[in-house]
Amino acid sequence: MQSASPPPSPEATSQRPGLGTAWGETVQSTTHDVDFKRANENTPDDMAAIYYNDVLKTSSGATRASLPMVSGAIRLEFRDGSNNTLKLTRGDNGRWNIVGKSGDRYEMALRNEGTAAYEVVASVDGLDVISGRPGSYGNRGYILRPGKTLIIDGFRKNSKEVAAFRFSSVARSYAANTPSGDAANVGVIGIALFVEKDADEAIRTKANPFPGSDSKYAPPPIPAP
Repeated sequence: MQSASPPPSPEATSQRPGLGTAWGETVQSTTHDVDFKRANENTPDDMAAIYYNDVLKTSSGATRASLPMVSGAIRLEFRDGSNNTLKLTRGDNGRWNIVGKSGDRYEMALRNEGTAAYEVVASVDGLDVISGRPGSYGNRGYILRPGKTLIIDGFRKNSKEVAAFRFSSVARSYAANTPSGDAANVGVIGIALFVEKDADEAIRTKANPFPGSDSKYAPPPIPAP
């Protein structure tokens, strides 16, 4: 096992090229608490990591407008401040990437095309978008109901406002300027999805194709009364 590396010095962070995500202007975004029980508390039904920068150094040539998750039940896409879709490009390393421009605003949009509700736990630069603490599956998320679209466009300041996501230098990123952040995690967005307990999707994942596999031979019929 390798020991943890020390955090980069302020000088190294200020000189690091590429993009981060800054704590932007205040945007109205109302939310409220609801009851939701995950089918599996600690293991997401699907997870995606999307990397971003101001330039894409390598590409496999594969591009798409949105990323399907949980077998297509959820579609994830990214948009800029003018509601234009940011193209997803697969790098030679197999990772999905988006290219941004410093100062531009962006948001993530998730559309639920399935029949079950999902909890969406999201992180930007290693920080949870709701709490600002290090990203973790244990953090609470947003609930996405069937047929609905969820827009995540900033770090949540309170129940009515978020600080908009804006591409910035690494030195000006939120992660580099908050005690919970680590500049080493700048440049990646994470999405974890948890299906609601007792939803049909959750039940189907536990369906057993051979529920009677312990029986060696067929038993005789039960005599009629």
